[in-house]
Amino acid sequence: MKKIKNKILFVSLIVIFSVLLDQVTKIAAYIQKDKIGDGVKILDFFNIVYVENRGISFGIFSSLDASFYLGILSFLISGYIIYIIKMTDEFWEILGLSLILGGALGNGLDRIINNYVIDFFDFYFNELHWPAFNFADSFITVGGIIFFWTILKKNPKKK
Repeated sequence: MKKIKNKILFVSLIVIFSVLLDQVTKIAAYIQKDKIGDGVKILDFFNIVYVENRGISFGIFSSLDASFYLGILSFLISGYIIYIIKMTDEFWEILGLSLILGGALGNGLDRIINNYVIDFFDFYFNELHWPAFNFADSFITVGGIIFFWTILKKNPKKK
């Protein structure tokens, strides 16, 4: 990962894969939304649902109708993530940031185009449901965990 050309290719492939998988699955959920209805049971703890999330994570602030502006914000944050990626050569940092970038762009596209984000994964236990989410949310979460882990690894707690 030391050559900038390889880093650009690596980041590009991760981001393109993330955005494409996210957008294709959201389009599929949208096309099937009438068939999905209140949900299609896949496993005893997992449904496919169709949710239009107009807020931020887990539908917070959905009543503010600020989804378009959140989309613009996600693109601004994406610019900062690209800057951080340019500053590092550490594989795991680049991987984590690339996943975050792909997820941010995927959800940002939804917000700009639709004024909402399509969520469809529904995990639950009895009547307790985790808020519906999508691949972009998953990429952001996994990327965040990887990036946070690299920070902890670099800066171990001093005794």
